[in-house]
Amino acid sequence: MSELGTIDHVASLLKSLSIKFTREENVLMMRWSTEHVKNLKVKIATNEDESWVYIIHAFAKYYDAGESNRAKLAYDMLRASWEANGVKFAIDDDDDIILLAETNDTDLTAKEMKMLIGHLVHACDTLWKIYPRY
Repeated sequence: MSELGTIDHVASLLKSLSIKFTREENVLMMRWSTEHVKNLKVKIATNEDESWVYIIHAFAKYYDAGESNRAKLAYDMLRASWEANGVKFAIDDDDDIILLAETNDTDLTAKEMKMLIGHLVHACDTLWKIYPRY
């Protein structure tokens, strides 16, 4: 990898792809618009030693789905996660439903970064289709 730290390297890749983002310390934030989600916030961060890159979207609170819908939602998320290309559907410590693409390849190319972001954004539309409407 270059002399840049991992998050700096990722920021340079986003710039080379003409992807607009903001930076707050070591977190990059982008906004996307899809067929179903008009203001999709996607963050890119690393772990403390910058050996992993995480592309993350916090979708909704799991418990907001309603008790009668949660079991089906969890099942559907597991199935969708299996079918999603490199994206995990999960519930974090704050009970947020998150979508996560992660890699320990910190020497990413612009093409790889574009692909990881694209997979996550597409997975958000997939989750939108299975998330219960209330």
